[in-house]
Amino acid sequence: MAQICVPVLTLIMLCTMGLNCSEAASVRRGCCTMYSSGLVPMKAIRGFSIQRNNGKCNINAVILHTVKGNNICVDPSLGWVSNIIEKLKAQIKVLGNQQRKNQ
Repeated sequence: MAQICVPVLTLIMLCTMGLNCSEAASVRRGCCTMYSSGLVPMKAIRGFSIQRNNGKCNINAVILHTVKGNNICVDPSLGWVSNIIEKLKAQIKVLGNQQRKNQ
């Protein structure tokens, strides 16, 4: 199971553009155009991707991918968002270490 999770989580982390964001966060042309105002509990998140303000998309955003298959656009400058990203990165590191031990 961990062998499947590591590549999936790594792929999500490497994504730099939002593919689909939740309707609540308003997506136009494949971009988050506004932030969701609610908090998302850690247990509901399976990964994230990053959207950059690069001309195509007008805001920087973190796109949280939930276990239910939703994508939620959130403000990367918020403390709770930074905390979730750090926790997800720590989980990926642990999974990577476990995979190396099993090889």
